[in-house]
Amino acid sequence: MKFRFSTPFLTTALALGAVAYAAASVPAVPTTPAAPATTDTAPAAGATPATASESTPVAPTPAAPTSRASGPLLITVRAQIPALIAGKKTTTTFVRTLPIPAERAAELRRGGKISTQLDADLHKFFDQLENAAQDARFMQLEDGRWAAVQRNNLQIDRQASRANVLAMLTDPQAAQADVVVTGQTPPKRTLDFFASRGITNFLATGQTSYEGSSADRITNIHVGAKNFKDRLFDGKTFSFNQMVGPVTARNGYVAGLVIAGDQTASGVGGGICQVSSTVFRTLYGAGLPIVQRQNHSYQVHYYDPQGLDATIYQPNLDLRFANNTGAPLWFQTDWDDNDHVLSVSVFGKAPQYDVVIEEPKTLKTSPSPKDRLIPDPTLAAGTRQQVDWAAPGAVIEVTRKFMQGNKEVKHDVLRSTYRPWPNIFKVGTKK
Repeated sequence: MKFRFSTPFLTTALALGAVAYAAASVPAVPTTPAAPATTDTAPAAGATPATASESTPVAPTPAAPTSRASGPLLITVRAQIPALIAGKKTTTTFVRTLPIPAERAAELRRGGKISTQLDADLHKFFDQLENAAQDARFMQLEDGRWAAVQRNNLQIDRQASRANVLAMLTDPQAAQADVVVTGQTPPKRTLDFFASRGITNFLATGQTSYEGSSADRITNIHVGAKNFKDRLFDGKTFSFNQMVGPVTARNGYVAGLVIAGDQTASGVGGGICQVSSTVFRTLYGAGLPIVQRQNHSYQVHYYDPQGLDATIYQPNLDLRFANNTGAPLWFQTDWDDNDHVLSVSVFGKAPQYDVVIEEPKTLKTSPSPKDRLIPDPTLAAGTRQQVDWAAPGAVIEVTRKFMQGNKEVKHDVLRSTYRPWPNIFKVGTKK
């Protein structure tokens, strides 16, 4: 089953798509002035890839097909690769293309042979297909279903493939040459890794935005999130602190802003709560029971909508969930530093319920206090630097419903209490 949300602030799917999977699974062919990068697609299981269609002019009498001699050329590989969908082994179509732009294609057609540069490009293309296995992992297909996909190395008949390319170059009506696949070699982690553990279904994805974060904070987000990148959890009680290990400089964290008492201060690992809040949304959306969770002292703008955040502070303050799914959990994470979005997804045994997360409700609010000034001897006298922003106090509740069809089986309520928070400025006292 796929859970759903009544509002768009949590998502049931990463915005990956099959095209993104294929692009990530095989490095792009190195580009040169004569050879553009390859393009990848991976249609949904059982789908038939589209091919270029030949245009026919509209006329009272039949006309000869339009020549493609002046158009671009495509060198394409198609292969059925293993996939696990809803616990059943099947295949999905992997497509990868080496395009030749029109100007270069025209030159190759005039020569009527495979040039030295094209020969080199073909070798690179074939090498990548034969040496680009990717361990099985989950992705979303074009039809919306999630599948564990196993990207195999492809065994290429280079002689036959080159013959197809040459035939395309010498045929004015041809626009595509097929790469001939004779076999496949599996990666180290196959579909059996998931099937044998009962990890067959998508459970949930949580997302947060880190728009406006400093470079140091983004570094800490990356370091923390890597602990959920293709990671198995096989236990009864999930602990965030155990999953990430010590938040220390030795483990790659740098100094960043953290909430310390009644002010924001510098500390190693500032930003790790971006990861814990995202993971909280993931497991909360998957319907797991909360064992330990503490919201932040005040409403932090990174975690809008409010009421769905989780702070951690090692060693005592942790984020913990009971794993009552009856199977291990599999985590995957992705981040986009252009859009500043962190996503964590979890997969496991097929769930018993659809989970509906209702929009957070603010029960009461209180105004922010007056601005706070903190003397700072490291800043020049008269300098003022804002380090925190005002936020009202609030009590916020979120209702989580467990549904079977249209029937609510049970629900629980998550309550968060936030202190009113002032603007905080450091004021320089250095002479």
